[in-house]
Amino acid sequence: MNVGIIGNGAWGQALATLAAKAGHQPRIGFRGDRPSGFPGTPNLAALVGDSEIVLIAVPASAVRDVVLSADLDAGMRVVLATRGLAPDTGEWLSDLVLKHTPCRRVGVLSGPAVAAEVVAGRPTALVVASAFDEVCLATQSALHSEQCRIYSSNDMCGVELAGAMVRLLGIALGIAEGVDLGVGSRGVVVTRGLAEATRLGLALGAQPQTFSGLAGVGDLVTCAASTNHPAMAAGRTVARGGTLTEDMLRETRAVLALANREGVELPLAQAVVAICTGEMRPRLAFDDLMRRSARSEG
Repeated sequence: MNVGIIGNGAWGQALATLAAKAGHQPRIGFRGDRPSGFPGTPNLAALVGDSEIVLIAVPASAVRDVVLSADLDAGMRVVLATRGLAPDTGEWLSDLVLKHTPCRRVGVLSGPAVAAEVVAGRPTALVVASAFDEVCLATQSALHSEQCRIYSSNDMCGVELAGAMVRLLGIALGIAEGVDLGVGSRGVVVTRGLAEATRLGLALGAQPQTFSGLAGVGDLVTCAASTNHPAMAAGRTVARGGTLTEDMLRETRAVLALANREGVELPLAQAVVAICTGEMRPRLAFDDLMRRSARSEG
């Protein structure tokens, strides 16, 4: 199988590694530096034309530009391997494909895989979600091996939302670490954060079990255990008086705006946004969360 991967960053290289491990021919579409270890081309339209499946592994802010440049047609199978929402509009990344191209066979890929560990050959797992079984089957064929198990799901909304929430909750974990709230605070952020993600997911029609699976619990536990995770690092920076990148700040606001449109209360997410926009200091925001009235877990 010819596997096209758009994006020459660490995650694009990791996906190419998995495709090669599964016995296929990965080829990387790139801008700037040429990929090392794998064939590549700067011609994205040529890449997708020669590929049986296309994996998009660029930052969320670059997805729209890539989609417009790749000349995707109606018969292609495209999988978004990027977490988050479009930072400029708050749209689902999969909707950028559906809105701007005739391609309809779209899926999303997420889970606890860490790029450096994938390249080092360590075991992991991912979940692919799509309304089209053929997209899930093609992704499993492209990436599944003894190193990486690829599970399938039809809950594309849930998997996309889980990816966006994990980025936001990873920032919360980094903030809690940065102000030295203790190890127990990580457990609180993980469990209550996933409860918030599940509530919002249910309002959007997602399946609750998605958030207890690889895209939710799996990804967030990995984030909490990884000192180098970008969201964790960003949270620590904020805790020490720094700021988020503009794209990451817009993504966190987009998640909260989505919840507000659905009438879903997300206290932890709201506190993260307040901290990151400078409206509240980290310790004060966490103190306010702790002062909320007692309630049943759920």
